Amino acid sequence: HESAGRAAATDLPAEMPAFFREATEQLAYLNPEPDRWRGDGFRELNEAKRYDHYIDFELVPDSVRAAPDRFQYLIALQKLGLENPAREAGLLPFRIVELYQSLVVEWRLWRAAEDPARRQWIEQRIINDAGILGHYVTDGANPHHTTVHHDGWRADWPNPRNFTMERGFHSRFESQFVEARIRTADLLPHVRAPRRLENVRDDVLAYLLESHSHLERLYELDQVERFGRETQGAEHRDFAVARLAAGANMLRDLWWTAWLASENPR
Repeated sequence: HESAGRAAATDLPAEMPAFFREATEQLAYLNPEPDRWRGDGFRELNEAKRYDHYIDFELVPDSVRAAPDRFQYLIALQKLGLENPAREAGLLPFRIVELYQSLVVEWRLWRAAEDPARRQWIEQRIINDAGILGHYVTDGANPHHTTVHHDGWRADWPNPRNFTMERGFHSRFESQFVEARIRTADLLPHVRAPRRLENVRDDVLAYLLESHSHLERLYELDQVERFGRETQGAEHRDFAVARLAAGANMLRDLWWTAWLASENPR
């Protein structure tokens, strides 16, 4: 998470305010923050936040993906028979869009602020929400966060290619392998200039679906050589770099689009 956040925050356009361009390390630190919230054993906090980290596309038909907000989405899934739709299907695209919209509001407040002290407070709010947004965007770059097969292939689903059903696959790839083999410097050659998104909600969904399209490749690579701290496969490394770079680029696009959108009145 920190590597993707740092890559996203490196060499942002000069048109963005200096305080944001100079917050690279803070934005990198904040990227893993939502996982830190889940680490102290507080049930209420964990239950409130845990379902924002993923979407299981196999359980979410196109008609439901078009729901206007997270609450209508949950109602639609419940009508389809899911007992606990937040837990069973996840809320990731809504969390990303909600945080993006928060940034637009905060940038508008920053542009309008005349009191220097208030403007500094708004700057801290912007950096905080931009960093937190980075966590969910980076989660979405990992195909494990887009599927019911998030930690080994589910035993109650067809598995004709005999993909691993081992619990712990998620951590072996996302944590152990990436921490041992991937650095920010590996991502930077793949980070491009940010682009303005034309329809943020559609683009977020397309980004997550594109990540989901790499799911079988992730499982195939684990069959060739098991992901972990000692994995040496060049294809494994290239796959992880490509996924993390995709996350960094999407995050840059969202930051840049929020900044540009804030020029317009509400």
